[in-house]
Amino acid sequence: MKRIIVLLVLALTLAIFLMTMSTSIFAEKVSISFSYNSIKGGRGTQSAEWIEDTVIPQFEKDMKDKGVDVEVKNLPSGVSPADWKMQFVLDVKGGIGPDVAWIDLFWVPEFAEAKLILPLNKYVEAWSIWDEYYAPAKKAGSHKDDVYAIMYGSDVRMIYYNKELFKKAGIAIPWQPYSWNGLLTTARIIKEKLPGVIPLQINAGTDMGEATTMQGLYMVLLGAGGRLYDWDTNKWIIDSPMLRDTVDFYKKVYIDEKLGDAEMQVTAQSRNKTFEAFQQEKMAMLVEGTWFYSSVIAPKGSVPIPDRDERIGWAAMPGKGTLGTPTFACISGGTGFAVNPNTKNADLAFELIKTALRPDVLVELFKKKPFSPIYQEFVELPEVKENKFIADTSKALMPYTTIRPAKSEYPEISYQAQLLTEEIVMGVSPEKALENYGQGVISIVGEENVEKLK
Repeated sequence: MKRIIVLLVLALTLAIFLMTMSTSIFAEKVSISFSYNSIKGGRGTQSAEWIEDTVIPQFEKDMKDKGVDVEVKNLPSGVSPADWKMQFVLDVKGGIGPDVAWIDLFWVPEFAEAKLILPLNKYVEAWSIWDEYYAPAKKAGSHKDDVYAIMYGSDVRMIYYNKELFKKAGIAIPWQPYSWNGLLTTARIIKEKLPGVIPLQINAGTDMGEATTMQGLYMVLLGAGGRLYDWDTNKWIIDSPMLRDTVDFYKKVYIDEKLGDAEMQVTAQSRNKTFEAFQQEKMAMLVEGTWFYSSVIAPKGSVPIPDRDERIGWAAMPGKGTLGTPTFACISGGTGFAVNPNTKNADLAFELIKTALRPDVLVELFKKKPFSPIYQEFVELPEVKENKFIADTSKALMPYTTIRPAKSEYPEISYQAQLLTEEIVMGVSPEKALENYGQGVISIVGEENVEKLK
């Protein structure tokens, strides 16, 4: 009897062992998908190369080292942002879609409200790098009290100036104004000393689209200590002392003192014309973002300045310079990674995001297309420090930066802001332009959702 029991135990042990081996040998790989609107050889080719050649292989290797056999299906695309967004929404609403998606952080509130992306609080709370993120970068992917997307990198905005033109006008280099008056005084000197050169250009008008709102109106409004949206009352601000200061600044630059070219702002292809004027040294100062230096006027950029590093300087956009206004003004945008609520592998999906954002992995994207770092450990990398422009502007401006009010109605509000600047540079009075702006915003959100500040 004992012999039979021993044989049964041995047989059972062998069966269990064989089942385990069978499961181990024949188990299918865990599969997760990664969707991004970039494609090798086309739209955002550097991003696609980074994902396919660095992120995915590294993640699969890391997981295999941990005993998890994972296959990442990359889903590149090269369509318009609107088309990509529509397809993503349709897929997720249909119960499918990618496990991980690289999205515009501007979409976060809309996606969060519609439950199209997964809250990531429990993941970021256990992620050491999260503590090193700059506060604006954390906020960029959040909605209400939840984190929904993780920013990979950002940009900052500043004043670019032509050092050679400044020298000809007798303006000392390096240059940094600490008030609007300091900025305008410089513009007045250039106008006097360098006839034919546009002293200062700050984006205005609807032709430039969101570039007007971010590189133009916001940079002035923030410097006045103002906002477009009141987070305390959850209302859009249609009139305030800060908004009035902003339109008065535009009026002074474009109408009263003609320190900027008003016509250039309201004609077709206005942004390209602005870039070309700056390149051709017909413009001394231009307020623009990081990518202008890294891509547009780079030696091999779309509007190249071969000796860019020697010829072009930058300065922080000053605040108004009165009591209660900030020292400098800056606003940032960005994209990041989100997780589909339909995923069956949320833990793995976030592990993929963590791999992508790990310093040694993310730096490979930085090498392809530099961006403003958004957490401390990354700023300290030798590869980042070697890019003096990025290192200096990130350290100087990220502490001052903010983000746009990520509300679903923002694009329409932004258009009204662009109209506001367009009317000012076309000679409409500040009072009438602000009245029109207020009416436009009310038509979008309703009178109960706006306010006027005294």
